Amino acid sequence: MIVNKEYRGIAASIISLHPFLKQSLKPIRASNKQLSQKRKGSRQREKARKHLLRQYDKVANQRCDWFWQLAHQLTDSFDRLCFETLHLKGMKHLWGRKVCDLALGDFLQIVEWVATKKGKQVVYIDPWYPNSRTCSNCSYVLESLDLSTREWQCPCCRCYHRRDWNAANNIKAVGTPTVGLGKVRQTLSAIAARTSTPPLESYRLNPWEWVKIYD
Repeated sequence: MIVNKEYRGIAASIISLHPFLKQSLKPIRASNKQLSQKRKGSRQREKARKHLLRQYDKVANQRCDWFWQLAHQLTDSFDRLCFETLHLKGMKHLWGRKVCDLALGDFLQIVEWVATKKGKQVVYIDPWYPNSRTCSNCSYVLESLDLSTREWQCPCCRCYHRRDWNAANNIKAVGTPTVGLGKVRQTLSAIAARTSTPPLESYRLNPWEWVKIYD
Protein backbone atom coordinates (compact mmCIF):
# COMPACT_ATOMS: atom_id res chain seq x y z
CA MET A 1 0.00 0.00 0.00
CA ILE A 2 1.26 3.50 -0.89
CA VAL A 3 0.17 6.45 1.25
CA ASN A 4 0.85 9.98 -0.03
CA LYS A 5 1.87 12.48 2.64
CA GLU A 6 3.87 15.69 3.01
CA TYR A 7 7.19 16.01 4.82
CA ARG A 8 8.40 19.57 5.55
CA GLY A 9 6.75 20.89 2.41
CA ILE A 10 7.99 18.03 0.20
CA ALA A 11 5.60 15.56 -1.44
CA ALA A 12 6.32 12.07 -0.11
CA SER A 13 4.96 8.56 -0.20
CA ILE A 14 5.18 5.74 2.34
CA ILE A 15 5.36 2.29 0.77
CA SER A 16 4.26 -0.37 3.25
CA LEU A 17 5.62 -3.77 2.27
CA HIS A 18 3.29 -6.75 2.38
CA PRO A 19 4.29 -9.55 4.81
CA PHE A 20 2.95 -12.32 2.57
CA LEU A 21 4.41 -15.15 4.65
CA LYS A 22 2.90 -13.75 7.85
CA GLN A 23 -0.50 -13.51 6.17
CA SER A 24 -0.29 -17.17 5.09
CA LEU A 25 1.09 -18.67 8.32
CA LYS A 26 -2.25 -20.16 9.38
CA PRO A 27 -2.80 -22.36 6.28
CA ILE A 28 0.91 -23.24 6.16
CA ARG A 29 0.88 -24.43 9.77
CA ALA A 30 -2.28 -26.43 9.11
CA SER A 31 -0.64 -28.08 6.08
CA ASN A 32 2.47 -28.85 8.13
CA LYS A 33 0.35 -30.47 10.80
CA GLN A 34 -1.50 -32.59 8.23
CA LEU A 35 1.82 -33.69 6.72
CA SER A 36 3.21 -34.77 10.10
CA GLN A 37 0.16 -36.92 10.76
CA LYS A 38 0.50 -38.96 7.55
CA ARG A 39 2.36 -42.26 7.46
CA LYS A 40 5.77 -42.08 5.79
CA GLY A 41 5.80 -43.53 2.29
CA SER A 42 2.02 -43.38 1.89
CA ARG A 43 0.18 -41.69 -0.95
CA GLN A 44 -1.62 -39.43 1.49
CA ARG A 45 1.72 -38.14 2.81
CA GLU A 46 2.88 -37.36 -0.70
CA LYS A 47 -0.40 -35.59 -1.36
CA ALA A 48 0.00 -33.56 1.84
CA ARG A 49 3.60 -32.72 0.94
CA LYS A 50 2.58 -31.35 -2.47
CA HIS A 51 -0.19 -29.33 -0.84
CA LEU A 52 2.35 -27.76 1.55
CA LEU A 53 4.64 -26.92 -1.37
CA ARG A 54 1.78 -25.20 -3.14
CA GLN A 55 1.24 -23.03 -0.06
CA TYR A 56 4.88 -21.87 -0.13
CA ASP A 57 4.76 -21.38 -3.90
CA LYS A 58 1.70 -19.18 -3.48
CA VAL A 59 3.55 -16.93 -1.02
CA ALA A 60 6.60 -16.70 -3.29
CA ASN A 61 4.47 -15.91 -6.35
CA GLN A 62 2.48 -13.23 -4.52
CA ARG A 63 5.66 -11.56 -3.28
CA CYS A 64 7.35 -11.75 -6.70
CA ASP A 65 4.31 -10.35 -8.49
CA TRP A 66 4.10 -7.41 -6.10
CA PHE A 67 7.85 -6.76 -6.47
CA TRP A 68 7.55 -6.58 -10.26
CA GLN A 69 4.56 -4.23 -10.06
CA LEU A 70 6.35 -1.93 -7.60
CA ALA A 71 9.58 -2.00 -9.62
CA HIS A 72 7.74 -0.93 -12.78
CA GLN A 73 5.86 1.77 -10.88
CA LEU A 74 9.09 3.24 -9.46
CA THR A 75 10.99 3.12 -12.73
CA ASP A 76 8.07 4.68 -14.61
CA SER A 77 7.94 7.54 -12.09
CA PHE A 78 11.67 8.24 -11.65
CA ASP A 79 14.81 8.21 -13.80
CA ARG A 80 17.13 7.65 -10.83
CA LEU A 81 16.50 5.51 -7.74
CA CYS A 82 18.66 5.82 -4.62
CA PHE A 83 18.82 3.05 -2.02
CA GLU A 84 20.57 2.58 1.28
CA THR A 85 22.95 -0.38 1.47
CA LEU A 86 21.49 -2.42 4.32
CA HIS A 87 23.20 -5.10 6.43
CA LEU A 88 20.48 -7.72 6.05
CA LYS A 89 22.19 -10.36 8.19
CA GLY A 90 22.31 -7.95 11.11
CA MET A 91 18.67 -7.02 10.56
CA LYS A 92 17.72 -10.71 10.71
CA HIS A 93 19.13 -10.91 14.23
CA LEU A 94 16.82 -8.06 15.27
CA TRP A 95 13.60 -8.88 13.40
CA GLY A 96 14.09 -12.48 12.28
CA ARG A 97 11.33 -13.77 10.04
CA LYS A 98 10.05 -10.27 9.26
CA VAL A 99 13.22 -9.42 7.33
CA CYS A 100 13.17 -12.76 5.49
CA ASP A 101 9.52 -12.20 4.62
CA LEU A 102 10.32 -8.84 3.02
CA ALA A 103 12.99 -10.36 0.73
CA LEU A 104 14.65 -6.99 0.16
CA GLY A 105 17.54 -8.54 -1.76
CA ASP A 106 15.17 -10.11 -4.28
CA PHE A 107 13.35 -6.81 -4.71
CA LEU A 108 16.56 -4.88 -5.41
CA GLN A 109 17.58 -7.44 -8.03
CA ILE A 110 14.24 -6.98 -9.78
CA VAL A 111 14.55 -3.18 -9.59
CA GLU A 112 18.04 -3.32 -11.11
CA TRP A 113 16.85 -5.54 -13.97
CA VAL A 114 13.83 -3.34 -14.75
CA ALA A 115 15.88 -0.15 -14.48
CA THR A 116 18.49 -1.52 -16.89
CA LYS A 117 15.83 -2.44 -19.43
CA LYS A 118 14.29 1.05 -19.23
CA GLY A 119 17.57 2.93 -19.19
CA LYS A 120 17.12 4.15 -15.61
CA GLN A 121 19.80 4.45 -12.91
CA VAL A 122 20.02 2.71 -9.53
CA VAL A 123 22.34 4.25 -6.93
CA TYR A 124 23.44 2.61 -3.67
CA ILE A 125 24.61 4.77 -0.77
CA ASP A 126 27.63 3.72 1.27
CA PRO A 127 26.38 1.73 4.31
CA TRP A 128 28.63 3.81 6.57
CA TYR A 129 27.00 7.09 5.58
CA PRO A 130 25.09 8.34 8.69
CA ASN A 131 21.81 9.07 6.92
CA SER A 132 19.68 8.59 10.06
CA ARG A 133 21.93 10.73 12.27
CA THR A 134 22.36 13.58 9.80
CA CYS A 135 19.99 16.53 9.91
CA SER A 136 18.56 16.96 6.41
CA ASN A 137 18.03 20.67 7.08
CA CYS A 138 21.47 21.85 8.30
CA SER A 139 23.70 18.71 7.89
CA TYR A 140 24.39 18.44 11.63
CA VAL A 141 25.50 14.88 12.53
CA LEU A 142 24.56 13.29 15.85
CA GLU A 143 27.27 11.42 17.69
CA SER A 144 24.91 8.48 18.28
CA LEU A 145 21.28 7.55 17.73
CA ASP A 146 19.63 4.45 19.19
CA LEU A 147 17.65 2.26 16.83
CA SER A 148 14.61 2.55 19.11
CA THR A 149 14.56 6.34 18.69
CA ARG A 150 12.20 7.08 15.82
CA GLU A 151 12.04 10.88 16.21
CA TRP A 152 14.68 13.44 17.20
CA GLN A 153 15.30 17.16 17.24
CA CYS A 154 18.41 18.76 15.78
CA PRO A 155 20.33 20.71 18.49
CA CYS A 156 21.70 23.11 15.87
CA CYS A 157 18.68 24.26 13.85
CA ARG A 158 15.99 22.84 16.22
CA CYS A 159 14.36 21.06 13.30
CA TYR A 160 12.19 18.09 14.30
CA HIS A 161 12.77 14.86 12.35
CA ARG A 162 11.09 11.52 11.92
CA ARG A 163 13.93 9.05 11.57
CA ASP A 164 12.88 7.25 8.38
CA TRP A 165 11.69 10.39 6.59
CA ASN A 166 14.91 12.22 7.44
CA ALA A 167 17.04 9.28 6.29
CA ALA A 168 15.15 9.06 2.98
CA ASN A 169 15.69 12.75 2.37
CA ASN A 170 19.43 12.40 3.08
CA ILE A 171 19.74 9.38 0.79
CA LYS A 172 18.11 11.35 -2.00
CA ALA A 173 20.30 14.41 -1.38
CA VAL A 174 23.52 12.37 -1.36
CA GLY A 175 22.69 9.89 -4.12
CA THR A 176 21.30 12.29 -6.70
CA PRO A 177 24.39 14.46 -7.38
CA THR A 178 26.92 11.61 -7.05
CA VAL A 179 25.88 9.27 -9.86
CA GLY A 180 28.94 7.69 -11.42
CA LEU A 181 31.25 8.63 -8.54
CA GLY A 182 31.10 5.28 -6.76
CA LYS A 183 30.37 4.94 -3.07
CA VAL A 184 29.55 8.03 -1.03
CA ARG A 185 30.88 8.55 2.48
CA GLN A 186 30.70 11.69 4.55
CA THR A 187 34.10 12.93 5.73
CA LEU A 188 35.20 12.25 9.30
CA SER A 189 35.77 15.96 9.92
CA ALA A 190 32.12 16.64 9.17
CA ILE A 191 31.01 13.88 11.53
CA ALA A 192 33.18 15.23 14.36
CA ALA A 193 32.27 18.87 13.73
CA ARG A 194 29.77 18.89 16.58
CA THR A 195 29.61 16.31 19.34
CA SER A 196 26.80 17.43 21.61
CA THR A 197 23.76 15.17 21.72
CA PRO A 198 20.23 16.60 21.94
CA PRO A 199 17.45 15.21 24.13
CA LEU A 200 15.83 12.36 22.26
CA GLU A 201 12.21 11.34 22.15
CA SER A 202 11.17 7.82 21.21
CA TYR A 203 8.53 7.05 18.65
CA ARG A 204 8.42 3.52 17.25
CA LEU A 205 7.47 2.81 13.64
CA ASN A 206 7.17 -0.49 11.82
CA PRO A 207 10.66 -1.47 10.59
CA TRP A 208 9.18 -2.79 7.35
CA GLU A 209 7.99 0.62 6.14
CA TRP A 210 9.89 2.22 3.27
CA VAL A 211 9.95 5.93 2.65
CA LYS A 212 10.74 7.69 -0.60
CA ILE A 213 10.81 11.46 -1.01
CA TYR A 214 10.60 13.25 -4.32
CA ASP A 215 10.24 16.78 -5.66
